[in-house]
Amino acid sequence: MNKGFVEDGFIIDLGNAKDASEIIYELSNILEIPEARNKKICLKLGEIDLSQSQLLSIKSLINSMVSELAFVDTNSEQTELSALNLGIIVSELSNEIEVETPEINAEDFEIKETEVGEPKDGLSYELIEQEADEEEKIEVVEKTEEEIEAEGKLEELIDEENEQLSEKEIAQHEISKLPTLYLQQTLRSGQTMSYDGNIVLVGDAHPGSEIIAKGDITVWGVLGGIAHAGARGNDWAKIRALKVNAIQLRISGFYARRPDSMNIPFIQRSSEFTPEEARVENREIVIYKMSE
Repeated sequence: MNKGFVEDGFIIDLGNAKDASEIIYELSNILEIPEARNKKICLKLGEIDLSQSQLLSIKSLINSMVSELAFVDTNSEQTELSALNLGIIVSELSNEIEVETPEINAEDFEIKETEVGEPKDGLSYELIEQEADEEEKIEVVEKTEEEIEAEGKLEELIDEENEQLSEKEIAQHEISKLPTLYLQQTLRSGQTMSYDGNIVLVGDAHPGSEIIAKGDITVWGVLGGIAHAGARGNDWAKIRALKVNAIQLRISGFYARRPDSMNIPFIQRSSEFTPEEARVENREIVIYKMSE
């Protein structure tokens, strides 16, 4: 197992958690603090055994909170195997930083005799750096007007390319900058939750409930009501849930509806769910397993 050190990392120690549900609950609270946003999360899990589905759910939660799972530190063989099968790095947390000490070459210095003061042995010495040879000296050359003009045009082209971001990149960037409303509750029939940003609901949304968000919608449970993401016209917003069992999904101006003739029974929450994500592709809403 390698020792891990991640630049711009954020270490979260959940080694004392008893099960996957407690990890998700504690992790959701921690990721709400501003210091954890846009960070590479280094997750310490201790002895707890996690399946691939449970570990994937944890990774999806971190992604939904605008962060990234850098690696996990675990003492469990089952959790380590699950992580490796999902392509998640397993490492050992370390705060050690290797610092290279520059080598001092004696040939770069010379002993120079000085006449300052009266040293004990009659002489005093000091180390001074030798001057570079004439051939090694840097020659400063003034640029011509043509070269300056060419460089200016190159910089303009680079600026134009940077401005010409795809519509998708711009839309996703706008979503990532939106505030996030975090709630831990069950949304019951007849209740509506609306927010001018992203919504994260840790709990189930029962049939007859409605969630409306300007950005993304993440339900850490069963989504059984109506969900409308990108409500202000963002086609690249997404709807995520541990299980999508919604009557109607809407993303911007696109919508998908469960057929009235389809009778799907109420689904109980389970830690073995593989999270699902709904997004717009080819002008229609498509639902994917988040492991795909």
